[in-house]
Amino acid sequence: MMPRQTRVITFLVMTLLLLTTMAQTVLAANGRVAGQVQDSVNDINLMGVLVSADNGQTKTVTDRAGNYSINLTTGEHSLTFSYLGYSNVTRQVTVAEGSTSSLDVDFGSEGMQMDEMVVSGQAVGQARALNQQKNAPNLQNIVASDAIGRFPDQNAAEALNRIPGVSIERDMGEGRFVIVRGIDPHLNSASIDGITLASAEDGTRAVLLDVIPTNVAGSLIVTKALTADMPADSIGGHIEIVSPSAYDRNERTIRGAVGGNYSDLTDDLTETGELTFGDVFGANDQFGALFSVSYDKRQFGSDDVEADPWELNDDNEWVTEELQYREYDLTRERLGFTTNLEYKPNDNNSYFLRGLYSEFTDHEYRRRSIIKDMMMLPDTSSTGLIVGEDYEDDATELYPTTELQLKNREETQMNWALSVGGENKVDTWTVDYKAAYSYAEQDTPFDKQYLYETSDLNYTYSDADGDTPNITVNSGDMNDLSIYELDAIEDSEQLVEEEAWIFAANVKKELNTSFQSYLKTGIHVTLRNKTNDLEMTVYEDAPAALATLEGLTTGGRHENTDLPLIDDDVDDLFDSLKDDFGTIEYALEDSVAEDYETDENVYAGYIMGEADFGRFTLLPGVRVEYTDLECRGNAFDEDSETFTAQKKSNDYTNILPSLHSKVRFSDDLILYLAWTNTISRPQWDQMYYGKFTDDDGNIEIGNPDLDPYEAMNWDATLTYYMPDSLGMASIGVFYKDIDNFIYEQTADMGDYELTTFRNGDEGEVYGIELAYQQKLSFLPGALDGFSIEGNLTLSDSEVDVLPSEEGGEGRTVDMMRHSDTVGSVALSYEKYGFFVRLSGTYRSEYLDDLGEEKFEDRYIDDHFQVDLSTAYTFMDKYTLYANFINLTDEPLDAYYDQSGRNSQYEEYGWSARFGLKFNF
Repeated sequence: MMPRQTRVITFLVMTLLLLTTMAQTVLAANGRVAGQVQDSVNDINLMGVLVSADNGQTKTVTDRAGNYSINLTTGEHSLTFSYLGYSNVTRQVTVAEGSTSSLDVDFGSEGMQMDEMVVSGQAVGQARALNQQKNAPNLQNIVASDAIGRFPDQNAAEALNRIPGVSIERDMGEGRFVIVRGIDPHLNSASIDGITLASAEDGTRAVLLDVIPTNVAGSLIVTKALTADMPADSIGGHIEIVSPSAYDRNERTIRGAVGGNYSDLTDDLTETGELTFGDVFGANDQFGALFSVSYDKRQFGSDDVEADPWELNDDNEWVTEELQYREYDLTRERLGFTTNLEYKPNDNNSYFLRGLYSEFTDHEYRRRSIIKDMMMLPDTSSTGLIVGEDYEDDATELYPTTELQLKNREETQMNWALSVGGENKVDTWTVDYKAAYSYAEQDTPFDKQYLYETSDLNYTYSDADGDTPNITVNSGDMNDLSIYELDAIEDSEQLVEEEAWIFAANVKKELNTSFQSYLKTGIHVTLRNKTNDLEMTVYEDAPAALATLEGLTTGGRHENTDLPLIDDDVDDLFDSLKDDFGTIEYALEDSVAEDYETDENVYAGYIMGEADFGRFTLLPGVRVEYTDLECRGNAFDEDSETFTAQKKSNDYTNILPSLHSKVRFSDDLILYLAWTNTISRPQWDQMYYGKFTDDDGNIEIGNPDLDPYEAMNWDATLTYYMPDSLGMASIGVFYKDIDNFIYEQTADMGDYELTTFRNGDEGEVYGIELAYQQKLSFLPGALDGFSIEGNLTLSDSEVDVLPSEEGGEGRTVDMMRHSDTVGSVALSYEKYGFFVRLSGTYRSEYLDDLGEEKFEDRYIDDHFQVDLSTAYTFMDKYTLYANFINLTDEPLDAYYDQSGRNSQYEEYGWSARFGLKFNF
């Protein structure tokens, strides 16, 4: 990367040149024109309308309420209003000195829609997104809700899956994390209305977007090239959730939905519903209020086969030391509330109070059959015999350990945020400010694991080189439930909490120059606290009723093993017999080693400016972020079973210049260029200060001294917008030069092994991004309802990791979780009230976990998923919908690098969402 000092000097020189140019010519801007732009046909205010005066010499963009304000010299002016999907509107206006002239425009009532196209339904959301994207000062991609404010997707992550260069990481088949340009989702940031959300998970900063239902979002914005007024903690990209507002529409809003969910794998049917109410009121509509609530329940599951890394034995045959067969049954309930209260006494002043609450509760039953302490004796590359691990030393050791487990876990992940702020305009000055509190928790009140073992079975295996290695009992009676003896019951609870206080203020000054320009500066303070508290109790020497599996099985069988399944009724029996166990021990190791508390305070400031020369816009800026970190944890020694508290601090400063430019070759052909510098701070579990020393002296420890990722980013994207067919086509290239790549490694220290997180030397990510979408309104008759869209990102990455032992050689590998190919394609039809959308999304394989050696590197295989959305609208107020997810039953398939053999193969089946939406 360019040295920090060089970057700062470069920025200062650019800024000085810009400000010197600005000072060349000064004009007097003595008046103002303000108004609102709307579409009365669809009853919405139009955000992202380009308002230009005098052939583009001065311009602005309407806000979310359709409002605009533009400073002009006194006299006659011509204002043009441009919005994709509509014909341009031009109006004449007279500006008087020291006063504000009012000019409103209604595209709908004036019949301004293109003759060959009607912007309605889903197309309203497309038009809104394209116009905001076109008129943004930097490189953004946007998904906006449809005409009645709803996405067809289940949660925020899945709604973003349609953006170029964006894919999602799934949990139990449902979108959870967002990947931008194939980069690890933990290197993104997310906020709602500019407020950084706390994360509920114990180890990651990544916000779980499956917690956020889509009805709390008016639009979703992915920024790939950050401006200086945005938090810099985003190497992949920044995800902004813009909540809906009562001012999005011109009338009272009552909308909602009732419906159900269906899972093919579990054959379960559950309910879902949502309701939103919004209105503006007061003598001058100065008050706005919007409330929404949503509830969703799903019952689903998965079948899963997993294995430890496969190694070559002495006969050059691939073998593994453990196989697992899992079945999940999961009930997930999602609940969300939002509130948006606004006060706008006049065009120059506005204030808000916003609240968000969302949670989902998982109740999970997981059944596992584990074959461990084993040795494989291959007959062929895919078949053989499984015996005990000591068979080579003792030929009588014919039996591995078979462990049958039942896990009963309830976990609630919750986010809530409250923010208050405002914006004030005085002449050419604009000041905005906000204060917010964000809280997230992951509360696991119980996590019980029942562990039964036997050493009376051995197995033959088959399909070892396939996705799902199968086993068959070779010796022993698996139906004799008395052979499965209780090893232990582990009863744990956990509470993860993160809270953040955020304070921000910005000042913007419009400059009096021969071209449109401004300067902007601001501060941003984030104070975070993250804690993890785990408690575990282990029960052994069971009473007779729980000593074996007799009377405690379901009668069902594991699909790949035919072994018995533990009945969940064992849970009630355990609760009634807790006090009858011979041994009850507090698990000090688990309860202490994982506990931590981390304080992280980030203090940021920036300055930026914009100069708009008509066809060319320049936007330089610099941001400075100071991070102050204190980590507290415990050092646990397994040999002495003692622990001591420990604490460590770290701090660092990042100076991050940026330069954006926008070249308008025509009104519809735009080139976006950007040079930015960003960081990504270490994850919580990478820097927490916990230490574990085992009986052999091997150490596992977090690393508070980690440096953040640092990236210099170059972006260039050429986009052509199609105003007559609500479309766009773009091609972009990007390059990221990354320092301080973070990875986990086990290093041979001679007398012991050290497992910790380290900074790598450097790496890079580069690629090309293609996108295309168009409404085929030029087709004849009923065919003009078709639309197509697609995007493809091709990229490559490499990072250098240090050697795992002294004197060894380092390795060059792919960047963690980076996919070389990401893309999606969709064909939709909307006409006569019908809407149908068939879509496919693809993500190529990626490195998920870096092993100590190459053969242990774990990869997630490529994933192609097909979804179908259908809807029918009648009486202009009601919509029947049915959405089908994962029609081709695409699994999660993970493998180990050199062997290409199973690490994990998990199937979810297809699912459906259906119901009735209404809008009054």
